[in-house]
Amino acid sequence: MKRFAHLITSYPRWVLSGLFLLTLYFGYGLTKLEVRNSDEAELPKDDPIIATNDRFSDIFGEKDMILIGIESENIFNKGTLQKIIDISEELKKVELVYEDEITSLATANNIKGREWGLEVGPFMEEVPQTAEAMAQLKRDIRSNKLIYGRLVSTDETSTIIFANIAKDYDQARVYDQVQDIIARYQGPEKIYATGDPIMSQEIDLGIQHDVELLLPIAMLLVLFGFFISFRSLRGVFIPFSVVVLAIIWTMGLMGHIGLPMTVVSSALPMLLVAVSSSYGIHVVHRYYEEVAENDALTGTRLATEKITPAILLTGITSALGSATLIIFKVTSIREFGIITALGILATLFITLTFIPAVLSLLKKAEKSPRTANSPRFDRFLISAADFSVKKRGLVLGISLLLVLVAMIGISKVRVGTDFVGMFPPEHSIHETFEFFNSKLGGGRYMNVMIEGGEVDEAKDPDLLRRVAAFQEYAESLPGVGYTSSFADILKRMNLVMNEGKTEFDRIPESRELVAQYLLLYSMSADPGDFENLVDYDYQRAKIRVNITTSEQEDHKRLHRQFQSYLQNELKPEMKSDFGGMLMVWLAQIRYIAIGKIQNIIMAVLLVFLFCTLIYRSFAGGLLAITPLVIATLLTFGLMGFLGIRLDMGTAIITAIAVGIGVDFAIHYIARFREELAGSGNLEQATRTTMLTTGRAIIYDVMSNVLGFMVFIFSGFQPIQYFGWLISLTMITVCLGTLMMMPALFSVFKPKFARARAMVFKSEKATEAVGVGC
Repeated sequence: MKRFAHLITSYPRWVLSGLFLLTLYFGYGLTKLEVRNSDEAELPKDDPIIATNDRFSDIFGEKDMILIGIESENIFNKGTLQKIIDISEELKKVELVYEDEITSLATANNIKGREWGLEVGPFMEEVPQTAEAMAQLKRDIRSNKLIYGRLVSTDETSTIIFANIAKDYDQARVYDQVQDIIARYQGPEKIYATGDPIMSQEIDLGIQHDVELLLPIAMLLVLFGFFISFRSLRGVFIPFSVVVLAIIWTMGLMGHIGLPMTVVSSALPMLLVAVSSSYGIHVVHRYYEEVAENDALTGTRLATEKITPAILLTGITSALGSATLIIFKVTSIREFGIITALGILATLFITLTFIPAVLSLLKKAEKSPRTANSPRFDRFLISAADFSVKKRGLVLGISLLLVLVAMIGISKVRVGTDFVGMFPPEHSIHETFEFFNSKLGGGRYMNVMIEGGEVDEAKDPDLLRRVAAFQEYAESLPGVGYTSSFADILKRMNLVMNEGKTEFDRIPESRELVAQYLLLYSMSADPGDFENLVDYDYQRAKIRVNITTSEQEDHKRLHRQFQSYLQNELKPEMKSDFGGMLMVWLAQIRYIAIGKIQNIIMAVLLVFLFCTLIYRSFAGGLLAITPLVIATLLTFGLMGFLGIRLDMGTAIITAIAVGIGVDFAIHYIARFREELAGSGNLEQATRTTMLTTGRAIIYDVMSNVLGFMVFIFSGFQPIQYFGWLISLTMITVCLGTLMMMPALFSVFKPKFARARAMVFKSEKATEAVGVGC
């Protein structure tokens, strides 16, 4: 490292010029950053549900949808009905909305029977002006099962407007146009909006909120931490510059390599603040130590030479921990692992080049003021050290008991990402979905396709009866609002063609009768009205199942029940398949669960092998990972007891915690070996290690927790939980390191602990307040 330190400090202007040019390059990458929040994009491209949804789209022409809900004391009044007509017209002006694919009371067709055939026309071309006309509208709606309980709530307080929109819309523009419509027509009715472009833009706004709010808070906290630690301009602004450069480089790299911003990666700038500030503190602290006894240039070189190995080791372990996230098949988690690992490595490079180069150009600094060590705190640390050695059995016993309790909690952990649950409880989106779920059959859906063996099979009464039977079964299950299919329309035709007699509210008796009804319909309306429910060849029929629950356990249950029912009730030549966004979420559950198990194993194994290598001891590797493993188990146990889901936000905890938390063990073991080699007395070595490295670990954890707690102000609940849980994990890793390590060394007395060979020199002056080790 001596040659490296000499090179950087000998040519500081060249180093800084090179860093400046690189910063310009990465800064340009910031302009290429894009936001992605597509649920389907979270799955591997070869996932079966992607192929299935594409097939649904090819067959039935799937489009994105905007949903407008209107709530009133009673919708059958002139003012509310006029708003339904006006909003339906306004939606036609929204960018890329299909004008002839807006469904509301103002546009929906009412199928009636006449002596000469079927009459198909709108329910309401204009607002009824007389009491008789209003009463007739009520009768028409109440007698039509295609509308009542679906387009209009059964308590007649709510109605819905659907608008199909082409896929390549400008999301922000569509969102603004819809919100403008709502604002103009809001009151006294309450108007809600949801659908693909609305929800996606809400997430984009949440990401923007996080970056704009959390990053400045994190920056201010870091500045405050630097001031407390060094109380000098260079001690504040030099490491702060590292923080700024690390964010520019990493986020710019994202733009250059085409990685988008997602809900998960929105946490990256704040995470970089915590990591880069820690590295900067180490180097500047060592600089003040060395320059106190040397001239400025020599002090800078010595500080760089001595600190570089430790910074590299801790940085590499952090990068390795983050890189283990690539094991996930959920795209945003895998991308987060890649860019976080690269960002940590970039931070290492900036720290070890920028800071020495700047310091070598400055005059010698006065010694940085230190906060005096508290005798009371010293006594506490000594007591903790003595307790962990003398009461080692109790310490290890309590640890084992906590692990056993945590295992119970782990068995209760729920997996999955609830799209609505991503937002905090106070967000308006919860009220919106509560409205759609309670009044209009649900804001989520699953598509079910039943495929016959040949063309025109969807006109076969036998297949249609099986479709209708499935709908009846589905609607009997908890969590299902209503279902809709081609069979519903044929039942309506059969009913009205038989004078509305209830015994004819069933599937027509023969294919010929089905064909006759379809012919009659085509004489009054467009047969293309059914293209979203049956394919062109009448071989495949689609059932839309509206879901009223947000619980993904319920979604899994319903999917299993649907599958089981259709496997038993369909003929062998008939096939069924499932699609829709709900199926995408179920696929995410599977990938998160499997990926988390693989990630934990991979992260712990990599760190174990790394520590085994640097200590040249199996026992050393095992001791280093013990606090991490226990802390991870305790965190996931707590998640189970508190009902916190394992989702895209909380799934990254282990990788980050392992990467950062193992630093504590590395430094503790390094200092303990040095002290034990010097004194030969285990208790004395434990005391000295606790007073020096132990103190610094506590300050480092306090600094980390302060940084991670910024996430509790996030606009996304999974990121809020990440902030709480990663802070808790850091605390438990710290306690595990400081209390379990002495107990384990005392019980097992591993040979490697007395070995003098070290991979890097221990830092001796780690007592400074606020300076991590």
